[in-house]
Amino acid sequence: MSALRDTILHWIDKRTSDMLRAPRAWGSDEAIEMQVLLLLQFRALALRPSFDNGDPGSLVDAYMEYLTRAYPKHPHQPLHQIVETDRLGFNIANELKQIIQTFTQSMLEENPFQHNDLAIRLVFEKGRTPATAAFTGYYEEFRRATRAVARRVDKAVGRAPKAIEEATDFTLSDVRVTPKNGAPAEALLLLGAGVPSESRDWVAEQAVRSAIVDLVTMGEWAASEAEVNALPVDDVEQRSRTTVQAMRIVPRRGIVKAEIGGTLVGRAKPVEFRPEHERRFLAVLGSSAPSEDYDKTEEVRGIDLDRGLVIVNRKARLPCYVRPEHLQEVTEVGIQAHVRGTLYKPLAGRPFVIVSHIVPTDTEPSAG
Repeated sequence: MSALRDTILHWIDKRTSDMLRAPRAWGSDEAIEMQVLLLLQFRALALRPSFDNGDPGSLVDAYMEYLTRAYPKHPHQPLHQIVETDRLGFNIANELKQIIQTFTQSMLEENPFQHNDLAIRLVFEKGRTPATAAFTGYYEEFRRATRAVARRVDKAVGRAPKAIEEATDFTLSDVRVTPKNGAPAEALLLLGAGVPSESRDWVAEQAVRSAIVDLVTMGEWAASEAEVNALPVDDVEQRSRTTVQAMRIVPRRGIVKAEIGGTLVGRAKPVEFRPEHERRFLAVLGSSAPSEDYDKTEEVRGIDLDRGLVIVNRKARLPCYVRPEHLQEVTEVGIQAHVRGTLYKPLAGRPFVIVSHIVPTDTEPSAG
């Protein structure tokens, strides 16, 4: 919830409480009832902007229905015509207190994962002010990981097909940043599907949707205590490829939790990704391929930002998957780089390295 929304709700609740403590200072019974109704509408709007679905009278209709059920002998009458008027106005104030309690309990805060194609909520370390680069960087890694999974049959290093790029060019509906205030700060990104174009590619859009579903499915598994064989992916190569990309959206840079959901992937309850999930993803890779330590200095033959990898070794062209914070260390091809990590050798498919350290040798400090 944003700081502005908190302020609005606090103001509404205090104004309502002040009114009902001294009702005659705010006018007649009718005036008090109308002001409470207006404040209830304002409260509902602050919690959920789409609460009335374009019908500004919806809350008033619900209020009148409530009164008809509560006072069946006075159907379709406002409260000020039902309750006996007293000099201080406490009769209507006491009735309104009960009504306000009933309505505020039913006013649920908007679930952004239920009303947006995609939503990403990032929760930061307590006491840390979120930097813009932290959530924009996470969003970019999410897009790239999605593209990498979506281009399943494209083996070439380089840019994704144009249709896949367009389908992952999500529209930004809103960004809500909640600053730290005794609690962890949050950033909420509300996204729409890719920008429509005249040559809309439905196949690419479905590939992107399936890619996001695969990624959040990996996140659901990582958050569970299920064994690797419980993963609903029976293609070992596809499972490994998706796992590698899921590791890219494990939060870092002071982010303790990332929540991903939305109507595009059928997740009104978001899926969590946490830093500790990385060991679960490594277990998936280790379950389907023997591994060994890798520590070599090789020539960089290619860089693929979409897949988050560096190609080394002129002959073997070995893919090395690099964490986002380390990928920026290598920015050009044709140089020598010291690569350290774990080499996986799947029975089917090419060997690959999950990199823990990569530094161009001319910038790496000497051992002495």
